[in-house]
Amino acid sequence: MVKYASILSANSSFFSTRAPKDLTAVFVGATSGIGLGALRAFAKHTSGASPTIFIVGRSQKTLNNLLGSVTELNSSAKLVPIYAPDLTLISDAQKAAEEIAQKASKIDMLIMSPGYVSFQRVESPEGLDRVQAIRYYSRMRFLLTLRPLLLKAPAPRVINVLGAGTEGELWPEDWTLKEHYSIGNAAGAAGSMTTLFFEEFAKQQGNEKIAIGYTFPGIVGGTGLTLEGLPWWLSPILGWVISPLMKLFGYSIEEAGERALFAGTSEQFVSKSQGGEAAAKGSDGTVGSSVYLVHSDSSVIPGNKALTGLREKKLGKQVWEHTLEVFEKVERS
Repeated sequence: MVKYASILSANSSFFSTRAPKDLTAVFVGATSGIGLGALRAFAKHTSGASPTIFIVGRSQKTLNNLLGSVTELNSSAKLVPIYAPDLTLISDAQKAAEEIAQKASKIDMLIMSPGYVSFQRVESPEGLDRVQAIRYYSRMRFLLTLRPLLLKAPAPRVINVLGAGTEGELWPEDWTLKEHYSIGNAAGAAGSMTTLFFEEFAKQQGNEKIAIGYTFPGIVGGTGLTLEGLPWWLSPILGWVISPLMKLFGYSIEEAGERALFAGTSEQFVSKSQGGEAAAKGSDGTVGSSVYLVHSDSSVIPGNKALTGLREKKLGKQVWEHTLEVFEKVERS
């Protein structure tokens, strides 16, 4: 476990001594929860450094209100709100990413954390389960669209907050979980597809300079996480019992945000081209592999049996190809 004091010190040290000049960061899903905590942490640590911060959100009103609070933390920051009404739609994610690409000259950090939980599979007009779309497909759409701008930064970092280490089974004949949907299956599948896609992405020529920290946030209180499809009797229990317990025993949004940011500042989680003696083992067991699974306590997750089995079946390439096929289908529609 990495102590919180060490997290704060490491983040502060990075931004004061090692961060590139004219930092540009993109936050997807930062209007609440862990993403908001990471945004606040970034704004605080870059105070006076005049960073450019793109904030993607689904509510114009919330975005406008957020700009004021971030300005209080860092009056030197240039804040660029990006309206994306529905990130369960790949097309909306693409439009938002294209708007960022038109306005930015480079991206040093891409931090992604949108999502929600549903007890039922709800299909979007694009033919995807909405939960899987916002957890996986839309995030990967941001990554691929913004890749050219990441490559223009001297040491680009990608931070993805979701379910690192919770990877589970995949069904190549049912990628979109029409026949296998459950909360557990959805979480495991999104986790596996994300890790495998990142590993395939890291293999692509030129991407060796991009470091990816894929994190598991653990229990975090006060995130306002949306739970849909609940039985009528369960909602009061969650509101009266579970939520207060999460606040009592889980991380605060502030600490979870700092820990998420740590995945993009630590010398452990560096790209292949950067290297260094402090580099940790990547998701595939290779030191300095560019893709890292990071636990809620900011320690390194060595991987799991599920991932090993999926790699043995060579499902990484299949995940990559399936994802690109989905994107092409959406673009044609």
